[in-house]
Amino acid sequence: MLRILFLFNAVPARERRGPYSDCLSWDTIHMIYRALLEGGNEVFPVNVHSRWQLEKTLGRLPNPHLAFTLAEGYLDEPTSLYDGSGAAAVRHFLQGHDIPASHSSVAAMEICRHKHLTYRVLQQAGLPVPPHRLVVPPRESLPQQLDGIIEEIGFPMFVKPDGGGNSIGIGPDSVVFSLAQLEHRVRMLQNTLGELPVLVEKYLPGQEYTVGLIGCAPGYVLPALGFLSREVRTTAVKGLSNETEFIFPEDSLYYFLAALAGKILAVIGGKDALRVDLRAGSEGELYIIDVNGTPSLSPRASLTTMATAAGLNYNQFVNLILYQSLLEYGLAPGGKLQDLIAPVLMLLDPYNQDRPPARVSSA
Repeated sequence: MLRILFLFNAVPARERRGPYSDCLSWDTIHMIYRALLEGGNEVFPVNVHSRWQLEKTLGRLPNPHLAFTLAEGYLDEPTSLYDGSGAAAVRHFLQGHDIPASHSSVAAMEICRHKHLTYRVLQQAGLPVPPHRLVVPPRESLPQQLDGIIEEIGFPMFVKPDGGGNSIGIGPDSVVFSLAQLEHRVRMLQNTLGELPVLVEKYLPGQEYTVGLIGCAPGYVLPALGFLSREVRTTAVKGLSNETEFIFPEDSLYYFLAALAGKILAVIGGKDALRVDLRAGSEGELYIIDVNGTPSLSPRASLTTMATAAGLNYNQFVNLILYQSLLEYGLAPGGKLQDLIAPVLMLLDPYNQDRPPARVSSA
């Protein structure tokens, strides 16, 4: 029986806002815990509050084979949850204790959780990202920085925090059309999140897509999601039942998105689970706007929705991520987990990027 250390950040529903908006609900934590148990594992759940707490907890537990790591940082260090440092910091801690961690590596998490680094790495690989500039402290230099950004990018622009995920700091006012709006939005983010870098990029008015990947490059690319609404996808909007369309392998667009997502996975160095967000420009051209190395596993999250569309139930979905991580580290999955995953691999055969693409009708 494998010993799985399950690391997460969870707070009560009333506290899931601001720096804690990326935390999982306790209902989701219980679902993931039950799923890991169904895989025949011995599971040790830990709500990660601090480095000291994690150190003390590990001292009381038998040595785990792997840490299923969803923690985005330390609850007692709220900044770590949104400044881009937390996911990598937790993995670095585990490295120091020789504990393999699921999802992407420290280096990949550093890239994913700092959007300007994501853009730089993708751009160097020849992949499409929107025109962008990083606004950095100190505030005294802000007017000069904004003048240069306006000259280089032009309005309208989109303003977002450089670190973190889950649409923290993103709202309807993130789209700006004037110097006054741009300066107000940048200062608002700095007042809310602290003296952290802010990313300013060309606003893309077209349709948004999300692509989910499981495994390592080239991996499994799940049915993609297209969002029919063009509104800004804030945390509130993501929580609503918006109109979406699935893009399956029968559609030529699937193969375009899958090929692009596979390149992103390889360039970033990600593994196990990755979510890629893309948005179309005014001419319909697609740009990568986010790469998430720890996509939410909540029942209503995009990655879960895409897995469901491929035919997986929730427990199969969670255990597939665990299974892929075990294989990456050369750890043999237990018999119960193998039995659970065997039908999943058959279901996912059409989404296996090692397979040649099926012929798509032009009709």
